[in-house]
Amino acid sequence: MKSKKLLQILAIVVLIIFCPDAKSQSAFNKELPKDFAEKFTKEINDSIPSLGTFIVSQNDRILYEHYFHGANKETVFSVKSVTKSIVSVLAGIAKDKNLLPNLNTPVLKILPEYNISRSRFKNISDIEGKVLHDSIRNTLTLKNLLTMQGGFDWSDNSKVSTAMFFSSDPVKFVLDLPFEEYPGTVFNYSSGDSHIFGAALAKIVKTSLKQFATENLFRPLKMNITRWDTDSMNRNFAGSELFMRSEDMLRFGSMILNNGKLSGKQIVSSKWIQESTSEHAKLDSWDVMPNANGYGYYWWRRTSNGHQAFVATGYGGQLICVIPDLKMVIVTTCFLNDKNRGRSEIKRLHYFIDKITKADY
Repeated sequence: MKSKKLLQILAIVVLIIFCPDAKSQSAFNKELPKDFAEKFTKEINDSIPSLGTFIVSQNDRILYEHYFHGANKETVFSVKSVTKSIVSVLAGIAKDKNLLPNLNTPVLKILPEYNISRSRFKNISDIEGKVLHDSIRNTLTLKNLLTMQGGFDWSDNSKVSTAMFFSSDPVKFVLDLPFEEYPGTVFNYSSGDSHIFGAALAKIVKTSLKQFATENLFRPLKMNITRWDTDSMNRNFAGSELFMRSEDMLRFGSMILNNGKLSGKQIVSSKWIQESTSEHAKLDSWDVMPNANGYGYYWWRRTSNGHQAFVATGYGGQLICVIPDLKMVIVTTCFLNDKNRGRSEIKRLHYFIDKITKADY
């Protein structure tokens, strides 16, 4: 009997020494120490005055859950560009249903109503330049848009993005922008790219993004989503303006962690999860993303203390951070109030995420 127990202990020791994933997880399969949790809570509260939520889950078990500055489980947050990662999963669901065409399909094949060549007109200024623009625009693919390589002369959180947001047809607005690079060559973060992709996806699935998501993602995951704002053409913004509770964000992140499955239901194929979180655009430096190592299909990639993480990121501190080898999901939210310092909140939050993944407490 004693020898059997000794063998079991030896097996566990060998597993921890020679299996990095098991060794990584072994440090976390317990509650956070009380003194660490108290110091962590005070430091993050003092550092981020707009903070609403910080949740750490491992193996589908809550290790740390704290609400700040009046937030609670039922508080609904504007998750901003986390919306993009939701749309990425919707694209995967459409592919699983054999609706999504090859990602190398030109977007104007799906949205031909925007394919009006300037060559049909006469006496317009710089006709050669505008015809060239049309020819470049015809090369723009779904994958270019999905990987932020549309090539448009665009800057997020600028006058051009504000103009798009208020325009009478945001899809037309972006498609009419001049190209700074050829599509598919350079990463440039663009909510304009994602809005065009969302319009194409809605046309592919023959319903609104919100309706498609409700039927195929929100309802199966028991996510209580009631608000997803639209543009002036009544299209859901594919790059922003979705509203979620922290619990809903955690359920979504847990589904990603479990390769597209939650509570026994396969929501999206594991193949899509792997494909969409792989590196499709080079990105080794980003001002608010420490240790960035590529960009997927609307998923950021970074390492945290050597652990590969996939991150859904929203302006002002809305994050769903999935760390597969730790079996961990970290969710953060921030209020978009006058105390929020915008993009810098994201960098601060990654500092605190790194404190969790360091596991030396």
